[in-house]
Amino acid sequence: MAKNKSKAVHAIKIKHSAPFSQKIKKKEQKGQKQRRVGGFKSLAKFDVSRIKNKEKRIQILERKQNEQKKTKKMEKKEKEANPDREKLDPLTIDDKREIDENFVFDEDDQEELQNEELIDEFQNYFQEGQDPKIIITTSERPSRQLFDFLKDVKDVFGPETHYWPRKQFSIKEIQEYSINKGYTELLIFREHRKEVSQLIYIHLPKGPTYKFKLTNYTPCDEIHHHGRFTDHNPELILNHFNTKVGRRVGRGLAALFPSKPQFRGRRVVTFHNQRDFIFFRHHRYMFQEEGQKVALQELGPRFTLQLKQLKLGLFNDDGEIEFEARDDYYVKRTAAFL
Repeated sequence: MAKNKSKAVHAIKIKHSAPFSQKIKKKEQKGQKQRRVGGFKSLAKFDVSRIKNKEKRIQILERKQNEQKKTKKMEKKEKEANPDREKLDPLTIDDKREIDENFVFDEDDQEELQNEELIDEFQNYFQEGQDPKIIITTSERPSRQLFDFLKDVKDVFGPETHYWPRKQFSIKEIQEYSINKGYTELLIFREHRKEVSQLIYIHLPKGPTYKFKLTNYTPCDEIHHHGRFTDHNPELILNHFNTKVGRRVGRGLAALFPSKPQFRGRRVVTFHNQRDFIFFRHHRYMFQEEGQKVALQELGPRFTLQLKQLKLGLFNDDGEIEFEARDDYYVKRTAAFL
């Protein structure tokens, strides 16, 4: 019995024994793992606000700041060592946009589009120079905040813009009235919880119909050093509408303003498309130093549009849907459709 016990004990010792060097390596690996925070080797991209313990959060923040200082010093030394090194332009999300078949680059595609645009719904505006006549209305039971928004927006489009009280009229009835009275554009602004949330834009008399999500509204009074604009027809700038759908949207937005700008007023309206968010801005430019420099004064308002649907025909027609934004469209930040 005694012999068997001694053999068992000896076997256990052999099983658990390991070289001393391996133990040291394991301890070093454990120390490295403990130094990592949240699975990150570097703290540069680590979000400190995720740590709930205040003392621990302050310690990690100090480590993060020290690490940032060290990286800045290293970058500064590298620049001093290589002064002739070429500076690389940073890549933005716009530079990483996924280009699909809808983008227009070739001259052949442009010729086809131009031929199609000669006979589209906006030919009266672009070819014959017809000025728009706009009617604006709201959703049912509008709030005071929505009326404040209409005050800012109404005068931007021009003198031929009129407000029609919604009351109990349906959109179909307002469409028929607008067509009979010779209006060319119908704008319907909707709200959610007393905030402007949607724009339905109907080009009369045959369409198309646009549905936009409207966000980030800033009234004129809240813009620092804002100016007051005159009744002159504004100049129009459309940026980065590069796809076929984007060209359709750009032509629709252009049809809201008179085709012949009055340069004396020095007003500029900009629709800037960036990652399918259309930013609206309204400025006045002023020349300085005998035309060598230009200064801008913002007039307001500001808001952002995002296309949700583009449909042929009027609002109630069963027309073909050219574009409809789905939830899976904008999972990737590099995806773009306008």
